[in-house]
Amino acid sequence: MKKLKKILYPLCLIILVFACWNLWKIKASTRQTEELYEKLAQQADSSKSEPQSDTKAEDSQKNHSKNHSLGINTKIQKLQQQNEELVGWLKIDGTVIDYPVMQTATDNDYYLTHDFERNDNVHGTPFLDVNCSLETSDNLIIYGHHMKDGTMFQNLMLYRDAAFCTSNEWILWDTLEESTRYRVVFVIVISKIETETFPYYDYVDLSDKDRYQEFLDGCSEYAVWKSSELPHPGTKLLTLSTCEYSKEDGRLVIVAAADDAADEQH
Repeated sequence: MKKLKKILYPLCLIILVFACWNLWKIKASTRQTEELYEKLAQQADSSKSEPQSDTKAEDSQKNHSKNHSLGINTKIQKLQQQNEELVGWLKIDGTVIDYPVMQTATDNDYYLTHDFERNDNVHGTPFLDVNCSLETSDNLIIYGHHMKDGTMFQNLMLYRDAAFCTSNEWILWDTLEESTRYRVVFVIVISKIETETFPYYDYVDLSDKDRYQEFLDGCSEYAVWKSSELPHPGTKLLTLSTCEYSKEDGRLVIVAAADDAADEQH
């Protein structure tokens, strides 16, 4: 028994030290990540300080007019000089989401584990699907981690509440040449098995009206919240995807429509 205790005590101490080190490492990573993206947000002229008042939030949304062409967004241009794989900036009032969005030419997994500065980082960085094109895609699909520390796309979970959906319906999306606001129209919870029937991530080209309607129908089937005003074919879409844990290997998906041609469908 004494020999067993002599073995167990050091082992328990090693486990405790390792657990504390891991916890410190995670907290340090969170702090470094927040500092990096706060710095970048300031450069992109996005505020991450105190929550905006309703008036300020409304003014911010109005500044993102319907598919308003900006010419050249010099702040995005400056960030692209630091990392040419940045394709835009995503901001959602009422959440902490105020992040750069990256895209690689071929590797859809790279920014799952790297930050804007290309350093290894478990938080990753939100990224645009490699199959999407800012110029030609009808549906831009952006992925981000669901982090327990509340960063990245964790705040998308707030959209599971209907009241939050109606009071925080606008997603602001800036690129080098455009500033657009998108209105949330679907909140979807879907498992990996269910994506075999409805692979939402494959609906990038929606130029065909039947294909567009097929996507809307699939969204309706798995929606936990649905707007009374749905987009019609031809309206550009923005889809945000993150992990969700109420279903095995689940995904929470937010689908939003560009604020330029939303029609109410009955």
